[in-house]
Amino acid sequence: MLATLFRTLGLTPDAETHQETETVREIATVLTETSPDRARLLAAFAYLLGRVAFADHDVSEDERAIMEARLATEADVSPGQAAHLVRLAVRATGSHGAAEDYQVAREFELLATREEKLNLLRALFTVSAQHGITAVEDNEISRIASVLRLERSDVTTLRHEFREAINARQRRE
Repeated sequence: MLATLFRTLGLTPDAETHQETETVREIATVLTETSPDRARLLAAFAYLLGRVAFADHDVSEDERAIMEARLATEADVSPGQAAHLVRLAVRATGSHGAAEDYQVAREFELLATREEKLNLLRALFTVSAQHGITAVEDNEISRIASVLRLERSDVTTLRHEFREAINARQRRE
C-alpha cells in the first residue's frame, strides 16, 4: 500500500523502477537495436502473451502466429525477430512458475504506459480467442490485468468484446 502511495507521488525508489528479471533480460537479447528499456518492455510483452497461450499447457501454431503478428505490430520488429521472441517467451513461460510470472508482469507494469497495458490486454484476449477462451485463460488474463493495475472495467469491456470466443468455448465443453 505504501509502495502505491510513493509511486503515485513520484517517490518510487530507483531500485523498483529498474527491476529486471532474468527471464526478461534473456528474451530482450533478441532486440539488439532497441533501447534497453524498450527491449525489456517488449520482452515482458512477449512473455505475458506466452503465459496466456500456455495457460492450457499447449501453445498452438495459431496462437504462435498471432503472438508473432502482435509483436511485429507492437514492437515494429522483423518477422524473424518476432518469431525468435515468441520461441524464447514460450520456452520461458513453460519452465517458470507463478513467482516469475508475477515478477515479469510487475516489470511490465513499471515500464508500460496505460495505453501499452491496454494494448497488451487486447493482445492477451486475441491470442486466447484463437480456439475459444477457456476459463483458465480468462483467469490468467484477469491476474495479469490485476498486476498491471488496470481497472476491472477495462477487463470487462474487452471480455465483452471477445464474448463470442468465450461463449464458443463454453458451448464446446
